[in-house]
Amino acid sequence: MKKYTLDDCKKNTFKNYPEIEELYKKEHLKFLISQEIKNIRNKRKYSQLELARKSGTTQSVIARIENWNANISLTTLSKILLWLDAKIKLELN
Repeated sequence: MKKYTLDDCKKNTFKNYPEIEELYKKEHLKFLISQEIKNIRNKRKYSQLELARKSGTTQSVIARIENWNANISLTTLSKILLWLDAKIKLELN
């Protein structure tokens, strides 16, 4: 019996349903950005509230971004990264 991996499942699903592949890529990108922001903020030992105040947003927005529950605008992303003095590099497969 053949064992299927997650990659096998994605490949078969994306082949048959290209719209799902597009949705997956968008959500995966959102997830990667959220985790990078959270990791950088934690390494710098900043609270969500401190980051929010410095970047001109609210703590609840930062929390939603970090928990993958918000679509982040490029303006907000730029302000957050500027204040964190950080750059992120994302690569999608």
